[in-house]
Amino acid sequence: MMINKLTFFFVFLVIQFLSACSDGELSKEDEVRQFIDAGVLAAENRSRKDLAVLIDEAYKDIKRHDKNKLMGLMQAYFYMHKNIHLFTKYDEIIIQDENRALVTMYVAMAGNVISDVNALASLRAKVYRFELQLIKKEDWLVNSASWQVASLKDMIKVKHAQLDD
Repeated sequence: MMINKLTFFFVFLVIQFLSACSDGELSKEDEVRQFIDAGVLAAENRSRKDLAVLIDEAYKDIKRHDKNKLMGLMQAYFYMHKNIHLFTKYDEIIIQDENRALVTMYVAMAGNVISDVNALASLRAKVYRFELQLIKKEDWLVNSASWQVASLKDMIKVKHAQLDD
């Protein structure tokens, strides 16, 4: 548990350091990517607490889940999966205005490290397509989400890959 918190803290510090060293402020798209990266890290560390701070208190989705129900689903997933490794590919990030963004992405989930797209089939990874509606209060938060099972073929079609391991 301590290692997970230290890892999260270290990544946070590195992100802050890199942000401070850049020539200017981060673009909204880069802010959103960092937010997603924090969520991926929290999920891989199976940290319900770290995920909870990324979800808006007013969260609602089409399946009528609120934040508490969503966190319960996450807890059940963590209970059933002792090792979680994610591979993400962004389909698009749309900055709707200063405080709203829509993210469409594919996430492959496996119990082993996913080295690249080619490894997904051999790992029997489950692939999902997510649409996240984000709002920015002080920080970005997930306000609503939808997800559905997708295929490896769908994920491979997407141009922008990001390995989050």
